[in-house]
Amino acid sequence: MIAIAQEFSPRYERHRDDLVSVDVSGLTRLLGPARTIGEDIRREAAARGVRAHVAVAGTRMAALLLALAKPGLTIVAPGDEAGALAPLPLALLERIADAVGADPCVRPGPTRGSAPTSSSAISAVKHWGLKTLGELAALPTADLVSRLGRSAMAWQAIARGEDIRPLVPMLEEERFESSLDLEWPIADLEPLSFVLTRLLEPLSTRLERRDRGAAVLHVLLRLVTRETVARRLELPTPMRDVRALRTLALLALEAHPAEAAFDRVTVVIDPTPGRVVQHTLYTRAQPTPEQLSTLLARLGALMGKDRYGAPVAVDAHRPGVFAMTAFQTEVAQGKTNVAQGFSPAAARTAKAVRHDRENVAQHSALSASSAASAFDRPEPLALSLEPCVVSAVRRCRQPVPARVAVIDGRPVRVTADRRGFSGGAVTHCAGPWRTSGEWWLERAGGSGEAGRPDGAASVSSTHQTYPPHLAHPVPWNRDEWDLSLSDGAVYRVFRDRDTNSWFIDAVVD
Repeated sequence: MIAIAQEFSPRYERHRDDLVSVDVSGLTRLLGPARTIGEDIRREAAARGVRAHVAVAGTRMAALLLALAKPGLTIVAPGDEAGALAPLPLALLERIADAVGADPCVRPGPTRGSAPTSSSAISAVKHWGLKTLGELAALPTADLVSRLGRSAMAWQAIARGEDIRPLVPMLEEERFESSLDLEWPIADLEPLSFVLTRLLEPLSTRLERRDRGAAVLHVLLRLVTRETVARRLELPTPMRDVRALRTLALLALEAHPAEAAFDRVTVVIDPTPGRVVQHTLYTRAQPTPEQLSTLLARLGALMGKDRYGAPVAVDAHRPGVFAMTAFQTEVAQGKTNVAQGFSPAAARTAKAVRHDRENVAQHSALSASSAASAFDRPEPLALSLEPCVVSAVRRCRQPVPARVAVIDGRPVRVTADRRGFSGGAVTHCAGPWRTSGEWWLERAGGSGEAGRPDGAASVSSTHQTYPPHLAHPVPWNRDEWDLSLSDGAVYRVFRDRDTNSWFIDAVVD
C-alpha cells in the first residue's frame, strides 16, 4: 500500500497495513479529474496484485469512511461529504477508531471524570434509536456534548466528514550508510584511517543537518576471501565528530584485527537525536564526550576492558573490596537527575541557601541572647570558628609487609622496610578487631597457597571484586589494630592469623 501511495504523492499517511490516505490535491493538472486519479490508483493496485477500495473526497476523514464502507471506486465532490456519509451505518465509527486510533485522532478537552470510549458512545446513541451517521450528525451539538462529553463533538465531526487533524505525512527511514570499493586490498590501519575519514565526513554532515548523532557505529570489512568482518561500537553519548568516530573505529579494529586484507569498507550509523548541553557558570569545565570516549577506548586497548572505570562500593564484608563501573560524564548524570526531577545545580544552591539560613538563624539567636544579657555580662560573646577536623584513611592497595613486636598480646613497636613508611614505638593502640570470611570456600590450587604473603594480602584488586590472579575468592582471617607511633604516624595494621604475618593496611591522616 505504501508503494502504491508513493507512485502518486509524497504526502501519504499509513494508518494500518491495509489502509493509507494520500494527498492528491495537486494531481489534477497532471492526471486529470478526480475520477481519472482514482482509476489510475486502482489500476496501479491491480498491477501489483492488490484489490483496493478507493475513495476520493474533499476531506481525508470522508475518504477514509467511504473506502471502509464501499467497495470499488467512490468519488465525492468537494462539499458533498456530509450527504455521502449520511446513509452509512454507525458501526463505521468503531472501524475508523480502530483504523486511525480514537485518542490520537481526537484530542478532547478537559472533562469531569473519564471520557467514554467509542464503543460505549455508539451503544449509547444506538439506545437512542440512531442508526446512521447522518442521524448522529443532525443532533444538537450542545446536548450531545452534555451527555457524552467533549469527545462526542469529535465523533459528530467525523460523522459529518470533517477532518479533526491534518494529514501527517510519513517520512522514509533515512539510512546513514556509506561504502567504498578499494582499487587494491589493504591490511594496515594507517591507510584505513584515510578511508574511514572519507566515509565518515559526509555522514557527519548529514547527521548535523538533521540534528542527529551516532548511537552505534558499524564498520564492515569485506575480506579478499569474500568473508565479511563486522565491528560494532556502542557510543556512550550521541556524537558526530569525525576524528572521534575514526579513532574509536581504529582502536576497535586494532583490538580485534581482521584475519586477511580487505577490499571494501562500509560504515553504517544508527542515528539518535542529538544531545543538548547547557553548561553552568559555577562548575568546572568537563571533558567532552568525544574526548572521554577516545580516552577510554585507548585505555581499553592498552590495559584491557575490565581494568579501567569508576570505583564503587560493594556490599560485602571483605576489607577493601570494590568494583569497577563505566565512567559517566557530568552531562549524562545531569540527564539522569533531571529525568528524575532533580538538578545537581539546584541541589547545591538549595544546600548553600539552607546552610546560610542556618548560620543566620544561629547568629541571630546568639545576638538576641547577647543583647538580653548585655547588662549582666559586659564581655563580648566570642564565636568559635575552628573547623571540624575529620580523619581520613588512605588504604594501601597492596598491603605493606611490616615487622611488629608484640608484648602481652599487644603491639609495642612497628618497623617497615618500604620507603615512606616510618617506624617506631607504639604510643597508643586500639584493637584488635577480628574479621574473617569465605573460609567455607576452597581456592583453586589447594588451601595451602592462601598462606603466601603475596596472596595473603586479602584485599581486592584494582578492577575486580577479587584479585585477578585468583580463580576463586580467597578466605581471610585477620586481626586489625590502629596504632599511633612515636614519630606521629598513625597506621592501621593487621595480622594474618593463618601465616602470623603483619601488614600495614592503611595510613590515617
